[in-house]
Amino acid sequence: MRNLETPAYKLMLYGALGSPGQAILAEALHRQYEATAVLDDLNALRARPGLRTKVGSLHDPIGVSQSVAGMDGVICLFDEDPASDAEEPFSRRFNALIALLDGLETAGVGRLMVVDDFAWLDSGLAPESPVHHLEQRLLASPVAWTLVQAPPPAPRPLEVEDFRQAQAEAEPLQRFAGALLDELGLSLHRHQRIRIDLNGGKG
Repeated sequence: MRNLETPAYKLMLYGALGSPGQAILAEALHRQYEATAVLDDLNALRARPGLRTKVGSLHDPIGVSQSVAGMDGVICLFDEDPASDAEEPFSRRFNALIALLDGLETAGVGRLMVVDDFAWLDSGLAPESPVHHLEQRLLASPVAWTLVQAPPPAPRPLEVEDFRQAQAEAEPLQRFAGALLDELGLSLHRHQRIRIDLNGGKG
Protein backbone atom coordinates (compact mmCIF):
# COMPACT_ATOMS: atom_id res chain seq x y z
CA MET A 1 0.00 0.00 0.00
CA ARG A 2 1.50 3.31 -1.03
CA ASN A 3 1.13 6.47 1.03
CA LEU A 4 0.33 9.96 -0.15
CA GLU A 5 4.01 10.80 -0.62
CA THR A 6 4.64 7.86 -2.96
CA PRO A 7 4.02 8.72 -6.61
CA ALA A 8 1.86 6.21 -8.45
CA TYR A 9 3.58 4.06 -11.07
CA LYS A 10 2.20 5.05 -14.46
CA LEU A 11 1.55 1.97 -16.58
CA MET A 12 0.48 1.86 -20.23
CA LEU A 13 -1.10 -1.40 -21.41
CA TYR A 14 -1.69 -2.53 -24.97
CA GLY A 15 -3.94 -5.60 -25.21
CA ALA A 16 -6.08 -5.04 -22.13
CA LEU A 17 -9.22 -6.82 -23.32
CA GLY A 18 -8.08 -10.45 -23.18
CA SER A 19 -7.75 -12.53 -20.02
CA PRO A 20 -4.01 -11.78 -19.50
CA GLY A 21 -4.68 -8.08 -19.97
CA GLN A 22 -7.52 -8.20 -17.47
CA ALA A 23 -5.24 -9.97 -14.99
CA ILE A 24 -2.59 -7.27 -15.41
CA LEU A 25 -5.17 -4.51 -14.97
CA ALA A 26 -6.54 -6.16 -11.82
CA GLU A 27 -3.04 -6.47 -10.32
CA ALA A 28 -2.03 -2.95 -11.37
CA LEU A 29 -5.14 -1.42 -9.82
CA HIS A 30 -4.62 -3.52 -6.68
CA ARG A 31 -1.13 -2.00 -6.43
CA GLN A 32 -2.67 1.45 -6.94
CA TYR A 33 -0.89 2.08 -10.21
CA GLU A 34 -2.18 4.67 -12.62
CA ALA A 35 -3.12 2.27 -15.42
CA THR A 36 -3.93 3.43 -18.94
CA ALA A 37 -5.29 0.98 -21.51
CA VAL A 38 -4.89 1.71 -25.21
CA LEU A 39 -8.09 0.72 -27.01
CA ASP A 40 -9.82 1.07 -30.35
CA ASP A 41 -13.11 1.68 -28.52
CA LEU A 42 -12.94 3.76 -25.34
CA ASN A 43 -16.17 2.13 -24.13
CA ALA A 44 -14.75 -1.39 -24.35
CA LEU A 45 -13.67 -1.31 -20.67
CA ARG A 46 -15.81 -0.50 -17.67
CA ALA A 47 -14.76 2.65 -15.81
CA ARG A 48 -12.81 1.94 -12.61
CA PRO A 49 -10.92 4.10 -10.11
CA GLY A 50 -7.31 4.43 -11.25
CA LEU A 51 -8.03 3.22 -14.80
CA ARG A 52 -7.77 5.46 -17.82
CA THR A 53 -8.34 4.69 -21.47
CA LYS A 54 -6.81 6.16 -24.59
CA VAL A 55 -7.18 5.63 -28.31
CA GLY A 56 -3.89 4.86 -30.01
CA SER A 57 -2.11 2.85 -32.68
CA LEU A 58 0.46 0.19 -31.92
CA HIS A 59 1.90 0.26 -35.43
CA ASP A 60 2.93 3.90 -35.79
CA PRO A 61 6.03 5.15 -33.91
CA ILE A 62 4.69 8.69 -33.71
CA GLY A 63 1.34 7.45 -32.40
CA VAL A 64 3.11 5.22 -29.88
CA SER A 65 5.30 8.09 -28.67
CA GLN A 66 2.24 10.29 -28.18
CA SER A 67 0.34 7.55 -26.35
CA VAL A 68 3.14 6.55 -23.96
CA ALA A 69 4.46 10.02 -23.12
CA GLY A 70 4.71 10.45 -19.35
CA MET A 71 4.49 6.72 -18.59
CA ASP A 72 6.93 4.86 -16.33
CA GLY A 73 6.54 1.57 -18.16
CA VAL A 74 4.68 -0.09 -21.03
CA ILE A 75 3.33 -3.63 -21.38
CA CYS A 76 2.20 -4.93 -24.75
CA LEU A 77 0.33 -8.21 -25.19
CA PHE A 78 0.60 -9.06 -28.87
CA ASP A 79 -1.90 -11.91 -28.84
CA GLU A 80 -4.52 -9.50 -27.55
CA ASP A 81 -3.77 -6.75 -30.07
CA PRO A 82 -6.79 -6.25 -32.37
CA ALA A 83 -4.55 -5.46 -35.35
CA SER A 84 -5.77 -5.61 -38.89
CA ASP A 85 -5.87 -9.06 -40.46
CA ALA A 86 -4.57 -7.54 -43.68
CA GLU A 87 -0.98 -8.18 -42.61
CA GLU A 88 0.73 -11.45 -41.85
CA PRO A 89 1.24 -12.14 -38.12
CA PHE A 90 5.04 -11.84 -38.49
CA SER A 91 4.75 -8.48 -40.26
CA ARG A 92 2.40 -7.16 -37.59
CA ARG A 93 4.71 -8.22 -34.78
CA PHE A 94 7.82 -6.97 -36.54
CA ASN A 95 6.28 -3.56 -37.29
CA ALA A 96 4.79 -3.25 -33.80
CA LEU A 97 8.09 -4.03 -32.06
CA ILE A 98 9.92 -1.45 -34.16
CA ALA A 99 7.18 1.11 -33.47
CA LEU A 100 7.36 0.40 -29.75
CA LEU A 101 11.15 0.71 -29.61
CA ASP A 102 11.16 3.93 -31.62
CA GLY A 103 8.09 5.39 -29.91
CA LEU A 104 9.30 4.74 -26.37
CA GLU A 105 12.75 6.12 -27.16
CA THR A 106 11.21 9.29 -28.63
CA ALA A 107 8.93 9.72 -25.61
CA GLY A 108 11.73 9.05 -23.12
CA VAL A 109 10.02 5.98 -21.64
CA GLY A 110 12.68 3.54 -20.56
CA ARG A 111 10.84 0.28 -19.76
CA LEU A 112 9.00 -2.10 -22.08
CA MET A 113 7.67 -5.62 -21.64
CA VAL A 114 6.23 -7.51 -24.60
CA VAL A 115 4.18 -10.68 -24.07
CA ASP A 116 3.75 -13.13 -26.93
CA ASP A 117 4.46 -16.65 -28.13
CA PHE A 118 7.93 -15.86 -29.44
CA ALA A 119 8.43 -19.06 -31.44
CA TRP A 120 8.42 -16.85 -34.55
CA LEU A 121 11.62 -15.24 -33.29
CA ASP A 122 13.53 -18.54 -33.44
CA SER A 123 13.74 -18.86 -37.21
CA GLY A 124 15.26 -16.92 -40.05
CA LEU A 125 18.47 -15.78 -38.38
CA ALA A 126 20.38 -15.28 -41.65
CA PRO A 127 22.07 -11.85 -41.77
CA GLU A 128 19.63 -10.57 -44.40
CA SER A 129 16.49 -11.86 -42.64
CA PRO A 130 13.89 -9.60 -40.99
CA VAL A 131 14.33 -11.50 -37.70
CA HIS A 132 18.07 -10.80 -37.71
CA HIS A 133 17.38 -7.12 -38.42
CA LEU A 134 14.87 -7.03 -35.57
CA GLU A 135 17.31 -8.63 -33.14
CA GLN A 136 19.92 -6.05 -34.07
CA ARG A 137 17.42 -3.27 -33.44
CA LEU A 138 16.48 -4.79 -30.10
CA LEU A 139 20.08 -5.09 -28.96
CA ALA A 140 20.89 -1.53 -30.04
CA SER A 141 17.83 0.03 -28.40
CA PRO A 142 18.30 2.17 -25.27
CA VAL A 143 14.88 0.99 -24.08
CA ALA A 144 15.06 -1.60 -21.27
CA TRP A 145 12.91 -4.22 -22.94
CA THR A 146 12.02 -7.74 -21.84
CA LEU A 147 10.32 -10.33 -24.06
CA VAL A 148 8.03 -12.57 -22.02
CA GLN A 149 6.62 -15.88 -23.24
CA ALA A 150 2.83 -15.74 -23.18
CA PRO A 151 1.07 -17.84 -20.53
CA PRO A 152 -1.24 -20.74 -21.44
CA PRO A 153 -4.77 -19.59 -22.29
CA ALA A 154 -7.38 -19.41 -19.56
CA PRO A 155 -10.17 -22.03 -19.59
CA ARG A 156 -12.68 -19.24 -20.28
CA PRO A 157 -12.54 -15.47 -20.85
CA LEU A 158 -11.73 -13.78 -17.55
CA GLU A 159 -12.40 -10.23 -16.42
CA VAL A 160 -10.98 -7.98 -13.70
CA GLU A 161 -13.62 -9.15 -11.20
CA ASP A 162 -12.51 -12.77 -11.61
CA PHE A 163 -9.07 -11.86 -10.28
CA ARG A 164 -10.50 -10.17 -7.21
CA GLN A 165 -12.15 -13.37 -6.07
CA ALA A 166 -10.64 -16.63 -4.89
CA GLN A 167 -11.17 -18.55 -8.13
CA ALA A 168 -8.82 -21.41 -8.94
CA GLU A 169 -9.11 -20.85 -12.70
CA ALA A 170 -7.83 -17.27 -12.29
CA GLU A 171 -4.81 -18.14 -10.13
CA PRO A 172 -2.27 -18.93 -12.91
CA LEU A 173 -2.88 -15.64 -14.72
CA GLN A 174 -2.99 -13.81 -11.40
CA ARG A 175 0.50 -15.15 -10.58
CA PHE A 176 1.67 -14.28 -14.07
CA ALA A 177 0.43 -10.70 -13.76
CA GLY A 178 2.06 -10.27 -10.35
CA ALA A 179 5.41 -11.59 -11.56
CA LEU A 180 5.20 -9.45 -14.71
CA LEU A 181 4.60 -6.26 -12.73
CA ASP A 182 7.44 -7.16 -10.36
CA GLU A 183 9.72 -7.51 -13.39
CA LEU A 184 8.48 -4.22 -14.77
CA GLY A 185 8.87 -2.21 -11.58
CA LEU A 186 12.25 -3.63 -10.58
CA SER A 187 13.53 -3.45 -14.17
CA LEU A 188 14.77 -7.03 -14.08
CA HIS A 189 15.97 -9.11 -17.06
CA ARG A 190 16.73 -6.14 -19.30
CA HIS A 191 17.34 -7.03 -22.95
CA GLN A 192 16.39 -10.64 -22.25
CA ARG A 193 13.75 -13.12 -23.29
CA ILE A 194 12.16 -14.94 -20.37
CA ARG A 195 9.42 -17.36 -19.44
CA ILE A 196 7.53 -16.86 -16.18
CA ASP A 197 7.01 -20.14 -14.37
CA LEU A 198 3.48 -20.02 -12.98
CA ASN A 199 4.74 -22.12 -10.05
CA GLY A 200 6.98 -19.27 -8.99
CA GLY A 201 10.23 -19.17 -10.97
CA LYS A 202 11.57 -17.62 -14.16
CA GLY A 203 13.51 -19.16 -16.98
